[in-house]
Amino acid sequence: MGVKSPFFGQPQSKPSPRSKRVGGLVSTIAFPPLSAPRFGLIQEEFAHEPFWLLVVVTFLVKTAGTLAIPAVYKVKERFPTPTALADAEATTTVVSMIRHLGLSIVRTAAIQRYARLWLGKPPIAGTVYRVKNYDKREAELETLRPGVDEVSLGLTAERSGEAGEAWEIGHFTQGKYTLDSWRIFCRDELLGRAEDWNGKGAAPNFQPEWMRVRPDDKELRACLRWMWMREGWEWDPVTGEKKVLRDEMRRAANEGRVGYDDTGGLVILEEPLPGSS
Repeated sequence: MGVKSPFFGQPQSKPSPRSKRVGGLVSTIAFPPLSAPRFGLIQEEFAHEPFWLLVVVTFLVKTAGTLAIPAVYKVKERFPTPTALADAEATTTVVSMIRHLGLSIVRTAAIQRYARLWLGKPPIAGTVYRVKNYDKREAELETLRPGVDEVSLGLTAERSGEAGEAWEIGHFTQGKYTLDSWRIFCRDELLGRAEDWNGKGAAPNFQPEWMRVRPDDKELRACLRWMWMREGWEWDPVTGEKKVLRDEMRRAANEGRVGYDDTGGLVILEEPLPGSS
């Protein structure tokens, strides 16, 4: 019989109906099979468009994805570039387009600020900005994919700067959710370490940036649990501890039998979730 992980409950047919789920802890995305190409976050769709990933995250704050995501696509269609979005004449239109999300004036000001910064001072490898009360960079772990010149990217300057308390998008935001999302899906490509967030084209023994992120957001936590499972580990987002993935859990994930308990933890179900393949 397999070793029981402390991070997962016993198999059950469904989460207990006797207690209410704690808001902000339970992912709204069904846990996909480990063979799936993606987990299902909108950040995955914009991983190669880092400016728009910042916009996506701004819309998602305190807002359901069912409202925020369509709004992102509508704004992007109307104002397809940072230049178009930064125009002062776009302000009234954007506010009107996203009024239903709430905080429309605040969100519009934020994404227009991002657009102007992107035009004048975009994120570049080797230039970092201090971020207060956030994780430190682990510069000693940074490696480049084959064929990328370290000097041309300025990584030497990055390694000597601000004791690791700085990040390439620190001048855009100090928010943990935004920083975590960008680190998971965009940072490796910016630094030339890989072609995507999963280490495509990277040097041997490369460790993707997402492996060093400890998010608080429920969707990012669920996504990283799934990504760690694909690497063969059961990961606890609270402690960061990992244990070898049990065969029982692997089978359950691939059969669509992994669900969430009332606090966002993972449970093995007796039957596949509706719609799982």
